[in-house]
Amino acid sequence: MKRDTSKKDLGIKDKDIKKILSFIAYVGFAQTIYYSFRPNLRDEDDNHFVELAIASNADYLVTSNIKDYLVGSNLKFEDLKVVTPSEFMKIWREKNED
Repeated sequence: MKRDTSKKDLGIKDKDIKKILSFIAYVGFAQTIYYSFRPNLRDEDDNHFVELAIASNADYLVTSNIKDYLVGSNLKFEDLKVVTPSEFMKIWREKNED
């Protein structure tokens, strides 16, 4: 979020980042993972994000690194959408703002 390109894409300022992260911490919850699920992504370090998203029944995995989740994965996720931060903000605003 602190990248200049992310701030521009999201239409936010530095002062907004703290508010957004505080909101995420407020509505989020700790999730214990009891199994190891390997989607075999190109970047092994990205696998744990998919594991956590699946274990917590998340609707979205939000990342600026979207191509690593979509290219070269052996699995397709019907209920998990991988989106960029700007795509997620657009979706969230459409659902939650009047």
